[in-house]
Amino acid sequence: MTASAKPTEWHCPDWPARLVGSLLSGLAVVILFRELLAGCLARWISEPQYSHGFVVPFVALVLGWSRREKFLHGTARSSPVGLAFILGGIAGHFVADYFFVEAIDALCFLLTLVGVTLLIWGRRAFAGLWPAVLFTGFMLPLPPQLERALATPIQVLGANEATWYIQTLGIPAISQGHTILLGETRLSVVEACSGLRMVLGFFAISTAAVVISKRTAWEKLLMVMSAPPIALICNVARIVASAMAHQSYGSAAASLIFHDFSGWLMIPAGVLLLFLELKLLDCLFVPAGDSRPGMTYHSAIKPFSVQT
Repeated sequence: MTASAKPTEWHCPDWPARLVGSLLSGLAVVILFRELLAGCLARWISEPQYSHGFVVPFVALVLGWSRREKFLHGTARSSPVGLAFILGGIAGHFVADYFFVEAIDALCFLLTLVGVTLLIWGRRAFAGLWPAVLFTGFMLPLPPQLERALATPIQVLGANEATWYIQTLGIPAISQGHTILLGETRLSVVEACSGLRMVLGFFAISTAAVVISKRTAWEKLLMVMSAPPIALICNVARIVASAMAHQSYGSAAASLIFHDFSGWLMIPAGVLLLFLELKLLDCLFVPAGDSRPGMTYHSAIKPFSVQT
């Protein structure tokens, strides 16, 4: 008598029905949180620093597909726990809508997505999908209270750092708070261009790279923590480029670079810096091997047999 074989992978024979249910549930979530998502869409269109919001849902789908091997072995079964998450998200949404608290509404949006995933695909699939589900939070804006608390220090830091590089290039410049004096021209690092809002986009890039990559835990932590320095470097580069454009081509060209053109280049620049960071780690930390000539790990220890 032999025991029945246990499943060695995740099975979902009724995946077409679950996929249709996901699409219908997603449409219902969009309708329920339409005001929150409409506000996000307006920011994605009007503010280049939030332009990464357009690609976040597609990146989340890629992350979910790339982690399908993380699904727990067994047959897909809907989890009733998801219904509790959905009801909690809906209740929180109406409370947030009544008191006009966008941050709570955004949290309830993520809570509802978690519930839908658990209810339709089950806990076995959620074991692999949860990073992709939570990744959608990067398309939501930062809470206004957090923006106001961090905007001024980042403005001043960006202006001071940029002033040093502008002076190094031979352009007379003086930093006064978050304003840079270029002769008779005042280049103001306003809150919208302080670099704070770019941090969210760079955190999204770093998190996606961490989920996909197969690096060590400390390397992944370093990749995530490098988002603020990368944001500062990109923002300082934008300010310096604007000052150089003002010096050579006038205030109109400087305004175009500072507010429009360079804003769309921040995300590609952040991706490039993160790629260079990973290459630097590969050069600094090389796996060590056996230094003895002709010796390898497998040849160093050989089994022996005793004849009788």
